[in-house]
Amino acid sequence: MKKDIIKFILLTLVIYNIIPIINKIVPESTNYTFLSDLWIVYPLYSLIISVLFCKKYGLKIVVSILLVLLFIPTMFIFYNDSVLIFIYLILSIIGCFIGNKIKNS
Repeated sequence: MKKDIIKFILLTLVIYNIIPIINKIVPESTNYTFLSDLWIVYPLYSLIISVLFCKKYGLKIVVSILLVLLFIPTMFIFYNDSVLIFIYLILSIIGCFIGNKIKNS
């Protein structure tokens, strides 16, 4: 499980930071990715990774907390503090319950 958590942390950091980094390197790409990362990519990632992780290991709310904690640096570096990280937390908790339900059935 420790290896999977390390993979989870690294993948989460890459997912959370790749689009903003690309936008900083190639400013023209901002036209194509404007808010799609905040409203589509990150919520979907939060839901999917939580389902997969909790399907394998059972109900682990730590996954949801880690997702939010790993997003905080990205939020302050690339965005402003008005980003609603609670949406990602709620979706992650829903994903944990779905994954746990799948595991138990």
